[in-house]
Formats: sequence, C-alpha cells, structure tokens
Amino acid sequence: MRYFTITKIQKWCTEKNMSRLIDALNSTDPEIRKASILCLGEMGDAVALKPLEYIFEHDEDLFVRINVEKAISNIKKVGIDSRLSMEPSKMRVAYNWITS
Repeated sequence: MRYFTITKIQKWCTEKNMSRLIDALNSTDPEIRKASILCLGEMGDAVALKPLEYIFEHDEDLFVRINVEKAISNIKKVGIDSRLSMEPSKMRVAYNWITS
C-alpha cells in the first residue's frame, strides 16, 4: 500500500496537484511526507513555502526536515508563484491551504 501511495504522489508531481501534495504533508508516514516534499521542491512553486516551513519547524523526523530544507531552497531559486496567474476561485483554495 505504501509503495502505491508514494507512486501516486510522484504522479501528482507531474500533474502539478499542489493541494494534494500539500495535504500529503499531514501523513503519519514520513516516507509519504518526504515524497510530497520532493515533488513540491521540484515544482518550485512559492505556494508551498508556508506549509513546508511549518513542517520544517514541527516535524520530528530529521530526514523529513533535511528534505524540506532542500525543497525550500529550490523553490526560492526557481521563484514560481502560481497564485499570480490563478483564477480568483483557485486563489481562495490555495490561500486556505497555506493559512490553515
């Protein structure tokens, strides 16, 4: 089941399902959190910064935090912010993910 879930997360990464990837950060399985973090880092979208910063500050798994640090660094390097080109309804959804 875990392999299936991680494979599904990797598919979400190519489809750019930001909200699903951010939701996967809440998984109890650190491998699922790491897979989601890696995808978010690859995508390079600033929408993920706040949730990743929260994980960096609160996650107990050292390897999760190391991956978050790398993802945040890449996001800052890439500098994409999809909120700037979203429809207003999608911006509300992204904002709710970031602030909750």
